[in-house]
Amino acid sequence: MMLVLFTILAAAIGVQCKEYNGDQVYRLEVQTPNQIEYLQNLENNGADFWTEIRLGTVDVRVESEGKALLEEEFQRLGIQFSVMIKDLAGLVQESKSWFKKGDKTRTGAKHAMDWTSYHPVEDMHDFMDYLAATYDYVSVSSIGESYEGREMRVLNVCKGGCGNKPAMWIDGGIHAREWVSPATVTYMMNELIENDAEHPDLTENLDWYILPSHNPDGYAYSIDNERLWRKTRAPNGNSCFGTDANRNWGFHWNEGGSSNDPCAETYMGKSAFSEIENQNVRDFVWERKDNIKFFNTIHSYSQYILLPWGWGYEQPDNYSELEMLAFEAVAELTAVHGTRYTVGCIPCLLYVASGGSLDWALGEAGIPYSYGMELRDTGNYGFLLPPNQIIPTGEETWAYHLTAARAILREFGNKV
Repeated sequence: MMLVLFTILAAAIGVQCKEYNGDQVYRLEVQTPNQIEYLQNLENNGADFWTEIRLGTVDVRVESEGKALLEEEFQRLGIQFSVMIKDLAGLVQESKSWFKKGDKTRTGAKHAMDWTSYHPVEDMHDFMDYLAATYDYVSVSSIGESYEGREMRVLNVCKGGCGNKPAMWIDGGIHAREWVSPATVTYMMNELIENDAEHPDLTENLDWYILPSHNPDGYAYSIDNERLWRKTRAPNGNSCFGTDANRNWGFHWNEGGSSNDPCAETYMGKSAFSEIENQNVRDFVWERKDNIKFFNTIHSYSQYILLPWGWGYEQPDNYSELEMLAFEAVAELTAVHGTRYTVGCIPCLLYVASGGSLDWALGEAGIPYSYGMELRDTGNYGFLLPPNQIIPTGEETWAYHLTAARAILREFGNKV
């Protein structure tokens, strides 16, 4: 039975599933280590898990071809399941209408972005150029190109020049299908700069470095070809493409929670920092590591604030300080719309996941406050979050960062 099921899944992964006809998303209730082992074998053979495999709730996309066999196996193993998204193809089709390319010439707008739709990276860059042209303390750095030649750009927000103050780093979009991540990051750019008068201490006393799209090739592919694409797009030489860019960082790389199968969703790459996108970000952050005091890599979904380490259950020496800041900031997040986030270490909330950027930021670069953030929601839409949730997600995520930034100011002030 297992061999037949694995054969179906392996065959399915070889064909890009663009329409997802008949596919559904199941929510599993995982209760035993044996169940975890079974699900990990499924993942290694091509199953698309939307959340990390762990004790508790786990979400997985179930392809129509293997659905009956999979349900039999779940029942045999005592894995309780329910259908979370019944018509995935319909939701994917609907999501195409959520995306638009800005047209300044037609609308007369100052820039191409809004936060009532999802946008291509080019619109994000246009917005960054507008901010840099409008505000003398804002500039844009090109940190290199992606594998397919797309420019990767960081917004620098530095009054009086960069490098003289404690700094905040924020990035989004490391996983391609998590569209609300870059949308939220650009929303926070707008709040930080366009509304500077409401919180001038944040730009007077801190530098900010913001990267909206860590994985521009994968993001473009998720827009044009396969909505639920997760990885980068570099070929692996065996008809499989892409590496999980959040398993490719060179601190405790390949120590669990990643795959050495180039076709797998969590493929860690042929070596640490094999991905040019990660090299570009690493080099930019490393050059500024002594100034950067806060690092946040923004994902979706599940509503978590994630603390290091991801590679194991051992806690960093400053875990209590990390936790204290996160609890303070998440309280302000919840106060905006009542949205509940859970704070904890990655294996505590999810499962072991080595090679992540937040581990590298603390463990290698020495950035003291290093986090990951899983945005809305908790599974009703998953990666297919409707655009009417962009602004409320942005508002509460901004409240989190405003509070975190003031905590950084209290601790570091102008000490660099």
